[in-house]
Amino acid sequence: CCRPYHRGEGLPTTPEALMRSRYSAYAKGLAAYILETTDPNGPMHQEDRESWREGVARFGQDYDFVGLRILEQGFGDDEGHVRFVAHLEQSGHDASFEEHSRFVRRDGRWLYHGTLDDVG
Repeated sequence: CCRPYHRGEGLPTTPEALMRSRYSAYAKGLAAYILETTDPNGPMHQEDRESWREGVARFGQDYDFVGLRILEQGFGDDEGHVRFVAHLEQSGHDASFEEHSRFVRRDGRWLYHGTLDDVG
């Protein structure tokens, strides 16, 4: 489902679609896609792109991506959110986490902005 996005053959039309495509990009080691779909005005953006790319690639290599569960999502014209649980394992141990993410649409394209603070 995400291959066309990863290949640049289309754009995710909702924050949830972008979330799913980013999860699978981490799992497949597509660090460039993660960088390209991160809001340059958000807190997760890094100026040192090479170091950032290496960190993203290392994260993808260090974990096994077991599944993604969407808990809730919603969006308007230019902003949206997705609450999800990313099921991960590292060296056979559960490393899953929950996140409530904010997404923004810039120039018609959804981008990951960062996390919302209401997940403990």
